[in-house]
Amino acid sequence: MKKILFMCWLIIACFLIIGNVYAWEVPNYVRADGGVRMWFTVLEGDLIQSDRTKIGISENMGLKKDKLAWEFFADLRIYNAHVFRLNAEPGTLYDQSVNGSYEKIRDWRLGYDLDFYMTPQILFGGNVDLVLAGYDTKVSNSLVGDKLYNYSESTSLTFPTIGFHGTFYPIFENIALRPKIGGRVDWWNYNSLETWRWQVMSGVDIPVNMFWTWTISGGYRADHIKFKSNTDNQDINRTGFFLETSVLF
Repeated sequence: MKKILFMCWLIIACFLIIGNVYAWEVPNYVRADGGVRMWFTVLEGDLIQSDRTKIGISENMGLKKDKLAWEFFADLRIYNAHVFRLNAEPGTLYDQSVNGSYEKIRDWRLGYDLDFYMTPQILFGGNVDLVLAGYDTKVSNSLVGDKLYNYSESTSLTFPTIGFHGTFYPIFENIALRPKIGGRVDWWNYNSLETWRWQVMSGVDIPVNMFWTWTISGGYRADHIKFKSNTDNQDINRTGFFLETSVLF
């Protein structure tokens, strides 16, 4: 790990010294990027029963709250202002319970961004997403009060979200790197489903040559969803820091 970090800092230092290519030189027709994100999640929440009993995900089910979630993403930017996005979390399993309980979460998102305010240093706009999510739940021998709960539930959800996003690019003369600071918010609340997601992040674009750019970013994200399944009402929160890397063409 130390060797990898040293190599990363060495590469960044080289580009700082060279400073002869600018990552913010964006063509006006199409650009594409793709990458992977490591999200260090903390899972919290309750499974609310019809009699209002709350089965705590960690307290009663005994699930391990900390879990590394892997996400994959790809973006296509057309004529600068239009961005089509694909984000995929194929499946994150929260288990390691002594009684065999678990919660598995899948999250796929097709999104569209419209950057209606653009300057060399600021992007700001609105966004919509179509979310295809899955929640597989097993409650096994979970004791709450004097009652023992055992059941399995698999729920698939399809819903939209709306929101806004923004990015600020501080520009430094004669430096090839492009730092950036950004944020994004999405939400939806309708028909027994309540959800929101927000994130803040910072990163740096490292131009490799005139054809592609390497990006390293990190930040913090919080997810919330509350929905009614056939058996219970699930009220789930996931929060945590993330690191991601991508390649921009």
